[in-house]
Amino acid sequence: MDFEIRKDLRPQGPRRSDTEREEHLRLVDLGMGNTEACRIIGINRRTGKRRLYGRQASARYRAAPPVVDRGLPWQAPEPPARPEEPVGPSRYLTEADRIHIADRLRETASVRAIAAELGRSPSTVSREIRRNRTLMPGPPRPPTGLSPATGKAT
Repeated sequence: MDFEIRKDLRPQGPRRSDTEREEHLRLVDLGMGNTEACRIIGINRRTGKRRLYGRQASARYRAAPPVVDRGLPWQAPEPPARPEEPVGPSRYLTEADRIHIADRLRETASVRAIAAELGRSPSTVSREIRRNRTLMPGPPRPPTGLSPATGKAT
């Protein structure tokens, strides 16, 4: 290693050492962590981090890009495109699910049986029953659960 730590370790101000920067990036490219590379070179860990990742804008400083845009090996690739249609059951019950629950309750089916038919958790079905029952005896009124939220008339 032909790099030598500078003798004067005081802050350099606006003048920065290109050899330190190049050596830091070389050590990180070899697989060494930022903290260890900074310790070997003799720079602050935050300086090394700023060289690798850039700097966000703050009240004192303007934003700065990374020193070298190298396409860091540990950066994640682009995430896959999101599917258009939801794959499984959504978080909310559909109107068809609510009607199915009301019909099966009229047939005196158990909450667990209804949940198994819909592929939902029994707690979801019991919550739907509890929230949409009227004060008068009888089955829940299914269209009232989703329609007001979406603005559709039933």
